Amino acid sequence: MQEVIDTRTAQIFLLKENFVKMVMKEDALLELEDMVENHNAENELTNHKPHVVLIDTRSNSMSTDEARKFSSGDEPTKYRIAVAILFGGLSGRIVANSLLNIYHPKVPTQKFTDEAEAMQWLESMLK
Repeated sequence: MQEVIDTRTAQIFLLKENFVKMVMKEDALLELEDMVENHNAENELTNHKPHVVLIDTRSNSMSTDEARKFSSGDEPTKYRIAVAILFGGLSGRIVANSLLNIYHPKVPTQKFTDEAEAMQWLESMLK
């Protein structure tokens, strides 16, 4: 079932009907337009139905404040059940911390360094 949409800053996979994995491209800097494009692709893959999202930022991707603010707002979270942010380095930790501590996402959002744990948490949110 794995469908993929490739954007300027990410590859977005539909792993199963209600489970999206977004892998950020190496050293990507997400502007507001990029964040909108990624969210539109995510919703296209899920046919605008409720879903969980694993966002893999281990490739040293960063996003602007404006992009992070948008990503935790009403429109992008309309169909999201939960979000897991997977990070590996300092830049990923900074992005994840600022998203959680400054913008307070409207859906349950957790940060992880282990992909299996992140996926397990997201699966638990589907039950």
